[in-house]
Amino acid sequence: MGCPTCRGYGVVTENEAAHLRLTRARSSLLLRHPFFATLALRLRLQEDRSCHSAWTDGECLAYNPDYINSISQDKLVGLTAHIVMHPACGHHLRRGKRDGKRWNEACDYAINWILEDAGFSLPEAFQSRQEFREMSAEAIYAVLAGDDGEEEQEGEEPEEPENPSENDREDETGPQQAEPDSQGARPSQEGVPGEVRDSPTLEADSPQDGEKSSWEEAMLSAASQAREMGRLPDGISRLVDKQLYPQLPWAELLARFIERNARSDYTWMMPNRRYLHQDVYFPALLENELQQIVVAVDTSGSVQPDELQHFAAEITAIMEQFPSRLHLLYCDAAVQEYRQFDKADLPVVIEPKGGGGTDFRPVFERVEKEHIPAACLIYLTDMECLHFPAEMPPYPVLWVQTGESRTRPPFGECIRM
Repeated sequence: MGCPTCRGYGVVTENEAAHLRLTRARSSLLLRHPFFATLALRLRLQEDRSCHSAWTDGECLAYNPDYINSISQDKLVGLTAHIVMHPACGHHLRRGKRDGKRWNEACDYAINWILEDAGFSLPEAFQSRQEFREMSAEAIYAVLAGDDGEEEQEGEEPEEPENPSENDREDETGPQQAEPDSQGARPSQEGVPGEVRDSPTLEADSPQDGEKSSWEEAMLSAASQAREMGRLPDGISRLVDKQLYPQLPWAELLARFIERNARSDYTWMMPNRRYLHQDVYFPALLENELQQIVVAVDTSGSVQPDELQHFAAEITAIMEQFPSRLHLLYCDAAVQEYRQFDKADLPVVIEPKGGGGTDFRPVFERVEKEHIPAACLIYLTDMECLHFPAEMPPYPVLWVQTGESRTRPPFGECIRM
């Protein structure tokens, strides 16, 4: 398609037109795909005519204006979502010693089916294969390397990682000469559509752990907001669970959640106004405030006694590390009992009251009624209930699930016990 140099915006250059089209693509994601829109805003736009189409290293969305102006707007929206998925999945941090081109191919196979299921239209060069659904980029890479008769490289970080972004590639106009570096000239690669490049934090002494956790937090926040709006694709929901909560013991995940959220200098009851205009909610600083944890226990009868005992033991162990006050609520279809614990009251003993039907709403209503400054809320339940609060509460929620229910909460994080 031709470059939109005149469409109600006055005469603009090819470069300006490309930037405008990308900005419009990101804006169109806000209502239709808020998960991708939230993450896309983390990447600054950067012109790069040396690349084939577009790339990211977790810090920018770099693009070739000629390519951007050559594809339809719906495919540009798909390209934007594709680029965003790479750092969301940590692809810019996980290549290690693997071949850059094949790593890009594996990463594309790992995410493109999710984008297609979500209704995106991807540019023609973007590939997906049915047999790679639900597989990690590392597992797909191993298959691709095996198909080519090569031994897979381990994913360990090399002392001097070879960044595929430093390799020149062929674009639509033909091959370019690769520039030599300190190790000598590197061969040119064929153009890679929507590629991922190594993060600058992979360089020596850079805080890559912070980069990883930053994207994980952003991914979780974006997923929570999209789920609240009812616009989180199933593939993304499963990806968030697998990406943020791999096969780790549930008790470790519980401890991580509390450690991340139960901080004495922050509260979610008063959002930081600095970010409200961006529809981003961060906790506000609150001096000399003890963090208070709310624990709700589903007492409808399906949570087994040994599960309750194990859960209580883990809560006790965590409270020993934090000077927290614990608010314990027993609830079936209504709150049956409300108790408070301090560190002096340990160990926590859970003695369920009730045994009727299940309704999640009374717990959240009670927290609001009691004006509890909750740092976070943890709900132990079998998830055999569809009665959730109509609105997401102003504090993080963790659902600790027992049993095999397929019900997914409309907000918060969920781990299986």
